[in-house]
Amino acid sequence: MRNVFKKKKKKKGVPSLAEMTARVRGFILDSQIQDAHELSILLGCSPISDDVAQMEEEQSDKRVEKISYLVPVIFGYAHMLSEAATEFQKLNAPESLKDIPKEAWIETRRQLEQINISVLVGAISQLVDMELLAIPKKNK
Repeated sequence: MRNVFKKKKKKKGVPSLAEMTARVRGFILDSQIQDAHELSILLGCSPISDDVAQMEEEQSDKRVEKISYLVPVIFGYAHMLSEAATEFQKLNAPESLKDIPKEAWIETRRQLEQINISVLVGAISQLVDMELLAIPKKNK
């Protein structure tokens, strides 16, 4: 006799287009980047209603909250990589670019840092949501 209360295991396989679209939109939302819904459309996701957008934003907030304990580490890695990349660019810039103002390099580093943070937060929250990474019990 089959146990009707036993949860069925989901079949793993090639994700459908709808699942891939949801993951793309989820990643963009989880990255906490501005204009996430507009960027999702640019990446091939279909437009969604305001109600669905609100629901997806709430789900994203829950996913990101699960990894909030990692924010200091994420920030540290993003800052280090941005600093190193900017310094490398400055040291290896052609002579014609040696006169770039200090403020421009600071802005470049800041933008790289923001992009790095967004990518890390979005990717990690999606990996946790897909159960490819586990959150330690003490952090749940």
